[in-house]
Amino acid sequence: MKTLTIVFGLLLAWMGCDNQNDILKAEVQEVDAVWSNQLASDGCAWHFTVISADSTFSLAASDGSLKTIEKALGKLEGAYSFTDVHLKYSLTGAKKEVQCGWGKKVNYDEIEVHEIVKK
Repeated sequence: MKTLTIVFGLLLAWMGCDNQNDILKAEVQEVDAVWSNQLASDGCAWHFTVISADSTFSLAASDGSLKTIEKALGKLEGAYSFTDVHLKYSLTGAKKEVQCGWGKKVNYDEIEVHEIVKK
């Protein structure tokens, strides 16, 4: 009976993990964006700006996403840069602080970048 209880518990745990993967896959979003650093012109350091038909919003890449970004776009250098990209990402649920001009700091929604392609 004890073995049956353990097997049943493991089966339920596996089913829960499998469903969570489906949820995470469903939360991946695809957008065209601009990866920019405007700190030199009193804007904000590295972030994504997404412009859609009815809104414009900014997103900050997680620290873990920087390798993916650098692999696709090259080293993050320069204090003034704009690059048009196509981006696949998911929200982490956290906010990330981004340095802006005049000592200002803003909090953008943090994202995990899954794929990025220079347009």
